[in-house]
Amino acid sequence: GALAHNNDRLACLCDTDDCPAAQNPPSTGVVVYVIASADTLEERHAPPLPPPPPDVPSEPPTSDSADRSSDPAPQVESREGVPADPADERTALDGDAPAMFSKPLRELTLTEALTPTPGRLASLRPAALMGGQFLPGAIACRATVGATITRIVHPGQAPPEPRYRPSKKLADFVRCRDLTCRFPGCRVPATNCDVDHTIPWPWGPTAASNLKCLCRRHHLLKTFWGGQSGWRDRQLDDGTIVWTAPDGRSYITTPGSRLLFPELSEPTASVVASEVPRAHTAGLTMPRRKTTRAQDRASRVQRDRETA
Repeated sequence: GALAHNNDRLACLCDTDDCPAAQNPPSTGVVVYVIASADTLEERHAPPLPPPPPDVPSEPPTSDSADRSSDPAPQVESREGVPADPADERTALDGDAPAMFSKPLRELTLTEALTPTPGRLASLRPAALMGGQFLPGAIACRATVGATITRIVHPGQAPPEPRYRPSKKLADFVRCRDLTCRFPGCRVPATNCDVDHTIPWPWGPTAASNLKCLCRRHHLLKTFWGGQSGWRDRQLDDGTIVWTAPDGRSYITTPGSRLLFPELSEPTASVVASEVPRAHTAGLTMPRRKTTRAQDRASRVQRDRETA
């Protein structure tokens, strides 16, 4: 258990103040990325609602009504003057069952359920986690108390950046827009993905319309098994990716934030290739591991045990 938590020694259990055993360094915090709208974050500073007023009787009870309330309840008698038995007085219900609700139930689509409507649904917009999971607005409001707030800036029609690696502001926007890997069916969170140029650099610019999130596996797939006979991708200005498989079938993936935050999928500046991209894998080979990650970790643990 200690090794699983990256501890190199067991904690002391002697409860002695001058124990020479070293203590493990404090564990680091866990970073959780929550994408929320500004109105949800502003709700944190809103004053709480006042408590409802207590129920006050309209008229104070009189002495006569108090005396009557203390009397025992009268006993119900049947028509023959004999106390009625509840089991004998039961009757079967005939006819159709009455409606349970005054209005018919209405089925909502996922978009309608997530779109707040004052007076009918929650007033706070839901939030999203990296990976595409939804978070209710009330929970997101409480989860961001004391957190570091970073404003996501939509690039709009801004010109491309003059370098290969995107700036932190642009990379944050791309990750918050995509939420997950953009390969069809992949759900790897965007924080664990590479920011890939759809049109390879330097033929394609470093702009939001040419950047997307790809996990390392699918990034390598596109790099070494792309081209005319492999997987091909084409990106639209709103972040939509059109994938073409080697068999000619097409798959379309949309940004993961489009449902909750459609403003992040607003079109950005169009990009075009400066020239026909050439094969940029000359002299490169697909990296192949001689051992798995599990074997590497087991080897490190064994070395730590031998040197301890």
